[in-house]
Amino acid sequence: MTTIGLYYGTSTGYTEEAAKLIQREFERIQPGMVTLLNVYEHDLDAMPTYDLLILGVPTWNIGEMQEDWQERLPQLAQLDLHTIPVALFGLGDEGGYPDTYQDALGMLAQLVRERGAQLVGYWPTTGYDFYASLAVEGEHFVGLALDETTAPNLTSTRIEQWVQQIVAEVGITADTPVSA
Repeated sequence: MTTIGLYYGTSTGYTEEAAKLIQREFERIQPGMVTLLNVYEHDLDAMPTYDLLILGVPTWNIGEMQEDWQERLPQLAQLDLHTIPVALFGLGDEGGYPDTYQDALGMLAQLVRERGAQLVGYWPTTGYDFYASLAVEGEHFVGLALDETTAPNLTSTRIEQWVQQIVAEVGITADTPVSA
């Protein structure tokens, strides 16, 4: 069975709710495959034991890393993620902070790449209204960009589509492990 470690940090609860929606979508494919882990309560040592990692981070204040993730960065810097595909999702406010939209997502992408991770789950920037973001490469975000302030009505659909995209990218089926 494929194992997915879904790690998230949250200050307002929005990232946790998104993580639960993502978990639910994956559970439709294979019940029991996702372990939900709040980085405030769980250290990161088990990350290399999963077949797939999904990491969720909100951008806080003006383009800053969320505090729970910030505290775990030294631990993340010690991990070897060379054999693990990593999908990222972030929450931000494109209307209120269009110059730093999803910046924490971009920072986290850089950090996991430095640890050898292969990023999956890039998401198109089409349909978003922002000026600048550290999370954009070409015409895509480095992961799923969600906005519970400006576009909460799009969250469920975006999550459904993104999960199906990841399933296709990494080859998840009902009873086989991920092929990196």
